Amino acid sequence: MTGMQAASRPRRPIAVAAITIGATAILAIGLAASRSVAAGPEAAPSPQATEYLPSISDLMIATIQPRHERLWRAGQDENWDFAAYELGNLHGAFNRLGQAHPTEHDTSLPDMITSVTEQPFKELSTAIQSKDGVAFAKAYADLTDACNSCHQALNHGVVEIHVPNRPSPSDLETNGKSRN
Repeated sequence: MTGMQAASRPRRPIAVAAITIGATAILAIGLAASRSVAAGPEAAPSPQATEYLPSISDLMIATIQPRHERLWRAGQDENWDFAAYELGNLHGAFNRLGQAHPTEHDTSLPDMITSVTEQPFKELSTAIQSKDGVAFAKAYADLTDACNSCHQALNHGVVEIHVPNRPSPSDLETNGKSRN
């Protein structure tokens, strides 16, 4: 074997590997491009998919009801930081509901929400800041009553919420104790 043959022999597997990797990359890029071209206009989301608006009921069940319950649980556990957090989340969820559905039965939903929740929210905030469990329980009951009055006014009286009276099936821990 000559010196030139010996020098070219170790480079051959490297060259073959480089060509194989390059060819694979080109094939993958070409396949991806052909799929996007083949998909054509169907690849873009339909206008109905981008314009989806959850119903009032969907928003109530998915965002407001769980926050209402977690707020109560935080108050029961005297976890005032978490109670303040959930009160803010509940307030925001109601605001988003009013933005998503500005009217219901020819009534301004944001105005109705504000009129029934403003006072209980203030009382809850005060009770949380002062870490007053008795005031919290009263303000929470007032908020619950306000929610039910809104349901009645909008002809959804069949939807009646209560102050929770049993353990939650939730995996959320609100008592502030570390699990570690």
